[in-house]
Amino acid sequence: MAEFLYEGLKEGRKVKGKLEASSRREALSMLKSEGVVPLHIEELKSKKPFWRREFHLRGPSEEELSFLLIQLALLLESGVPLSRALELLATQSEDERISSALLEIKAGIERGDSLSSAFRRSGIFPEFLPEMLSAAETGENLEKIFEIAGKHLETVADMKSKILNAITYPSIVIGFSLLALFVAIKFVVPRIAKVLEGFGKELPLITKAIILLSDLLTYALYLLPLLFFLFLYREKLLRKERIDKFLLKLPVVGRIGYYFNLSRFAYTLYMTLSSAVPITTAYSIAVRSISNLHMRKVLEELSPEVERGREISWIMRRSGLFPPLFVSLVETGESSGELERMLELGAQIYRREAIRLINFWIRMVEPLSILLIGVVVGVIVLSVLLPLSEITSGVRR
Repeated sequence: MAEFLYEGLKEGRKVKGKLEASSRREALSMLKSEGVVPLHIEELKSKKPFWRREFHLRGPSEEELSFLLIQLALLLESGVPLSRALELLATQSEDERISSALLEIKAGIERGDSLSSAFRRSGIFPEFLPEMLSAAETGENLEKIFEIAGKHLETVADMKSKILNAITYPSIVIGFSLLALFVAIKFVVPRIAKVLEGFGKELPLITKAIILLSDLLTYALYLLPLLFFLFLYREKLLRKERIDKFLLKLPVVGRIGYYFNLSRFAYTLYMTLSSAVPITTAYSIAVRSISNLHMRKVLEELSPEVERGREISWIMRRSGLFPPLFVSLVETGESSGELERMLELGAQIYRREAIRLINFWIRMVEPLSILLIGVVVGVIVLSVLLPLSEITSGVRR
């Protein structure tokens, strides 16, 4: 089966879309059977030559999808029909993946597919969105669901951006410092040491240590292919669940990841419950939103308890993953009938805590990176100047 993009007229109105057919002739007959007079039809895979196609390692970002969903919500609030709104956004999008997906959703809806299945089949939206849309098949509060989902993805994108901004500057500084140290250790100091040995001088202790480190680095370079191989197949050698469990125990990175996963779980559960998704489905979606495999597996093992009617607070307490404050908030929400509000509050609390930790370590990492540069420069200067002073003293004699 091939995919075709088409433009045509239906009841005097211009329409666009995408359909699947085994041949161009079959695509034309399908359009005619739907009452569409085709003006232009093009096979999707032949739209661009091979050397001009875009290659993507991942799907559209959370930021792009958030902007798209919020636009969709605004168009629906303005009274634009869903099919027309999807077509407008498809023509405006510069990303071919998003444009094709929106046209595919539009074509699916016009064929009579359910809203949730059309969005699920597009393959670019997160799993929670089709589940939320399944609770709004009649079209009621549809724009509200798109708005909630868009704001959630905006929050996720904002958190990722903060983490990236936090590690960019220190990573560059530390990386260049280590590169300078490597060049000095591997090339500069050994040559000076050979000159000093030619004069029959004893090498300073720091220079001996640097030369020893240079030899170790030489052996380490031979091990790089093996290390690269181990990195590629790390998940086969060590289960990802064990790696994620170890990451949770790390002092700073583990705590930040833990808070972000708590916030994501709470907000996804709040969002799905607010959209009238059943508690069992909402819990399952919230668990799958957790990126840490260890936390996810523990909560997945407790899924049968949710189906038996256990409270979410009982599940959280039984898992041993959630702080007492979070469990108390959820318990209060369940007893007062305001579970969604308490989940939203919990998501905000732990998101702010994660951001607070990130901001704190941003302030700490900058002086630490400067200190590291100072140490690196000091080691390089001492390892070079001490042998030079020995050489000059020998020449004077």
